[in-house]
Amino acid sequence: AFENFHMTDVYYEMSRSEDIEFNNDIVMVDMVELRDRGEIGQVIQQINMCKPRVLSVDLLFYKEGDDVLANAVLLGAIDEAEEPIVFSSKLVDYDEEEKCFETLIPSFFAPMGDYTFAYGNVLQDHEGGIIREYTLSQKFNDKTMYSLAYQTACIYTGETPHEQDVNERLIVYGDTDFPVINFKDVKKYANLLKDKIVLLGTFSNEEDAHFTPLGKMPGMKIQAYSMLSYIQNRNIQDMPIWFSLLIAFVLCYISSWVNYWVPRLWPKVDSYIISAYYFLIAALLVWVSFLSFMHLQYNINLLYPLAGIALIESARSLYEDSVRLIYNKWHWKIFKHSIYLEGEEE
Repeated sequence: AFENFHMTDVYYEMSRSEDIEFNNDIVMVDMVELRDRGEIGQVIQQINMCKPRVLSVDLLFYKEGDDVLANAVLLGAIDEAEEPIVFSSKLVDYDEEEKCFETLIPSFFAPMGDYTFAYGNVLQDHEGGIIREYTLSQKFNDKTMYSLAYQTACIYTGETPHEQDVNERLIVYGDTDFPVINFKDVKKYANLLKDKIVLLGTFSNEEDAHFTPLGKMPGMKIQAYSMLSYIQNRNIQDMPIWFSLLIAFVLCYISSWVNYWVPRLWPKVDSYIISAYYFLIAALLVWVSFLSFMHLQYNINLLYPLAGIALIESARSLYEDSVRLIYNKWHWKIFKHSIYLEGEEE
């Protein structure tokens, strides 16, 4: 439960409005209906004619197959492209000791030319888990492979991809969405594709859908959010655990005194005051953390503070009962002056 608790999931919901704006950097082309490689090659050719800044192909053509003509059309469209194309591949067989992948699965035409391949693997804590982060690079034997999102974003921004200190980055699922056009309408929306990142893949394929903080989402759209997160330099800094524990300690200390004194000072309305206190403190924490996340790109870890103030009253009651039990049975002097023994007779 602790591993799956992320306040960022709440922030994305808070930041989304009814009037969602479409992003102006990335356009997705959905070709889920296509199966023939020759037709896919024709779509790539049409996209190239629209002059995108970079085409990112989130498809994997495993085997060469028997349709030589269709393969020829596909390779012809790729080789004729004047703008950069990034092709997806898959990294498998991870070696825990060497900290690298041992096998790369690219498309069948990898040995036939100088093509740019990047891995399309998504980052999950476990199979079927929520995707919240993406990586910039991974080791493939003694080589460095870059992610599809990072490689594409670098070409778009004119950067040279390289290994960075912070490799795992948070995907910012903001209040923006991406234009999605059908492969049949590429020529119709030529101006929309010009000088943009064009992401070609399957948008409505259930097999390539994954869970995100905003619900189930196509893998291609997750790649788009990952690209946009890097383009907008959304490198969110996470609060250290020790600082979160310190905040939790302070809040728990204050909360324990509130729970102790309020019933003694205002016994008739103590439950209302304490409930209001917890509501206000939780609302203040979330509000400050949300502003920090959105404007300062700093993620305040609320796991321990929220868990602490939620459990402090139970802990305080348990402590009070323990003090009374130990003192009444063994009369330990160390508990003699405890505030929880006020009014107790020796």
